[in-house]
Amino acid sequence: MDNFEIHAGALKQRLSKNAKIVGKEGKVIRYDESSAPAPFMTVFPGSENDVVEAVKFCRENGLKCFAQSGGHNWRVKNHKAIDVVICMRTLNDISIDETTQVVTLGGGTIIGELVEAVTAKKLEVATGVCNTVGVLGTLLHGGTGRYTGKYGLGIDNLLSINLVDANGKFYQNVNETTDPELWWAVRGAGSSFGIVTEATIRAYPQSNGGLSWSCTMVFSNPGASKIEAILTAIENTYMEEDMSLLCSFVCLEGLPSLVVAPWYYGPETRAENVWERLLDPDLKPTMKTTAMLPANKLNEANDPSCAMGGRKPGLGMGIEKLNPAAFLEVWDLWIQFTKNEGAGGSAILIERFSKGKALSISDSDTVFPHSNRGIAYEVVCFPIYKDEILDVKAQAFAQSVRDIWVQKCSDPRKPRCYGACAGSDEPLENIFGDEARVEKLMRIKKRWDPENYWGALFDL
Repeated sequence: MDNFEIHAGALKQRLSKNAKIVGKEGKVIRYDESSAPAPFMTVFPGSENDVVEAVKFCRENGLKCFAQSGGHNWRVKNHKAIDVVICMRTLNDISIDETTQVVTLGGGTIIGELVEAVTAKKLEVATGVCNTVGVLGTLLHGGTGRYTGKYGLGIDNLLSINLVDANGKFYQNVNETTDPELWWAVRGAGSSFGIVTEATIRAYPQSNGGLSWSCTMVFSNPGASKIEAILTAIENTYMEEDMSLLCSFVCLEGLPSLVVAPWYYGPETRAENVWERLLDPDLKPTMKTTAMLPANKLNEANDPSCAMGGRKPGLGMGIEKLNPAAFLEVWDLWIQFTKNEGAGGSAILIERFSKGKALSISDSDTVFPHSNRGIAYEVVCFPIYKDEILDVKAQAFAQSVRDIWVQKCSDPRKPRCYGACAGSDEPLENIFGDEARVEKLMRIKKRWDPENYWGALFDL
């Protein structure tokens, strides 16, 4: 009998009848396969207790386990050491209390499932912009999205969690009262403290009947002056709480293109007013579409870019300004990299959200600091390809882009990064702020996971 048969047979006796165990052939594909684990066993739990038993079994047998829901985060530390993946997707039940406007969701719930559930009740929640991403994967590291301006970060709307620690001990209803230090740490660095099997979050009544204005403008093969004009229009637009923006460098029909997608939660007439600079006809987009979208359709346009598989060792930073000269350098580097065989799908992403609400939270309330809550733009470099022969070139490309952003678009003395987009070697100070904050986080980490069994943001 091989490793799988021995361990699967023993573990199965400890799990519920709804649990499933598969071998290497059942491995769940991740968004980025360049740092994906290669487990000999994947467990699909049927209950929270199955997660407890799976973790205990791994610890008793000297195995390294790793929890995965959506599977999009590329910061998987020491992925080659992972023996067992606990795929949380089977724990995706959602319950909604309409009276108290509270939502309880399983640890494997993805954003599209949550959005559909709350929309059916004419409610909305702070969540991300890609339907297939795990809710808790994005939320525990901050949680930005369409409604950030109205409701703050995802962690600001978290009420409690259930958590399995590195010894397989189950903690129910962890909140600011039960353990203030852990509660401070999990809101921003949650994946480093255990497996969250369930979470409770706030919900809010829909505005404008749930309808929002969405626009997509494509600028095919734009020249330097056009790129500068677009970035200047974005930079000079004041971000109200009902606004957000996604902007990307992508290849469309073989042409390098700038795609700009402003969004407004409200009527079309008001949207056209607040986005007036960007909608200037003189910018002359190659293509422009607008629509009033119901809440459950907001993320559909992003679904193609969230497809699983391939190698996507992304690297993101937080910046203060859209320096046109710097972004023209990035544009040239990006075009150069896309010329590599199989790398034509590579992209640069710029996200902008109103941050006033996120900054209204006390700086001492969570591990996620004001310095990072107030980031003007979250930017990500996505090398996308299939052949590992490009790994070195991809890393050099992403690092060059990161250096430009740090040196020319922000304060190079204080680099900042949104945790969910951090590269695997990003210093903790860049994610969590000053040295004192990181030291506090490390103290809590040593109390809850002294062996650093959950690597995540920390080196083993």
